[in-house]
Amino acid sequence: MKSLQKRRSTALILAVVWLAVCLVLTLAMGQTKATEDYEIKLLAAQKLQGWMDDIRDYKLEAGLSLTPYDTHKTGMIGDEYTPITTSLGSEEAKRTTANPDMAALLVQMLTEAGVKSGDTIGAGFSGSFPTLNLAVLAAGEAMNVKVIYIASMGASTFGANQPQFTFPDMVCRLYLDGRLQTPPALITPGGDYDCGGEMFEEEKEAALTRIASYGVADIMQERDFAVNLKAREDLYETLGPISCFVGVGGNITTIGLEEDKMKAGVMVPYTVTSVRSDDGLLQYYNAHGLPVLHLLNIKQLAAQYGLPFDPETIVLPGQSALYYHTVYPHFPALAGILGAVCILVFAFKRRSRSDDR
Repeated sequence: MKSLQKRRSTALILAVVWLAVCLVLTLAMGQTKATEDYEIKLLAAQKLQGWMDDIRDYKLEAGLSLTPYDTHKTGMIGDEYTPITTSLGSEEAKRTTANPDMAALLVQMLTEAGVKSGDTIGAGFSGSFPTLNLAVLAAGEAMNVKVIYIASMGASTFGANQPQFTFPDMVCRLYLDGRLQTPPALITPGGDYDCGGEMFEEEKEAALTRIASYGVADIMQERDFAVNLKAREDLYETLGPISCFVGVGGNITTIGLEEDKMKAGVMVPYTVTSVRSDDGLLQYYNAHGLPVLHLLNIKQLAAQYGLPFDPETIVLPGQSALYYHTVYPHFPALAGILGAVCILVFAFKRRSRSDDR
């Protein structure tokens, strides 16, 4: 009996060793290859890089110097506090998103959400993460996806919070210069009640007057939350319908009136099962069967997709992990499973025959 138990233990050890050897071989033989959408991601990132360069030039032309927080000289990082700053934000998070590879990330996330060429999506942009907003638009152009977007002027600290050149200024200038295909469908002040209640009145009105002078989109100032939501829903339906909704930043119409509790990233349809009167468009559209992208918790998103948080250097588009995946051979793994099974079956049969004797 002891001899049988010993043989069985030996067989188990051999099976585990064989599996381990085959696993090591499988990992060692893995090959890194470009993703199938490599060219689309690269095109999106290149578009975004071009727009970032344009915006940096626009700011310098307007007499705005790059802020000391913009360590990579991107032109996409604002000041700490300004008269149109709406809330606190993370300096590190803003620098993390000021990267052309954010457009490649959006290609991946939209693809995960099921968005494909020819689709129409809706988006709500605050001024807090201007590069992420532009990344959605760059991904849309690269993927041949129409983006219906509403742009808000207000921004948190270190976002597009310079009164002389807000996020609506950015997209209006890019559109008028023929660099951006799609203008905003609507512009709002953002901030408190989506009407900029906490902003300095003089600077807010000056910025809104300048934005209106572009003649690109209407400006809506609607304090009633329910009416504001309905106006946005009607706009997306009229210009759409949309098959996905993307929310960037913390505009109240995007995340709702209460503290934001939604998980960042891609949310499949019906993750939200019911909608309250104080919920925003993310909850509304998800509960009505649409995938949504919630782009706010940047540290979580960076970790989820293998991107560096507040990197010391920014690599050129096409080099980060977003563009590649590892392909492993099937044979070593299959050999490991079959070999381990054979070893165990052989040991079991020998045990059964010995029991019969």
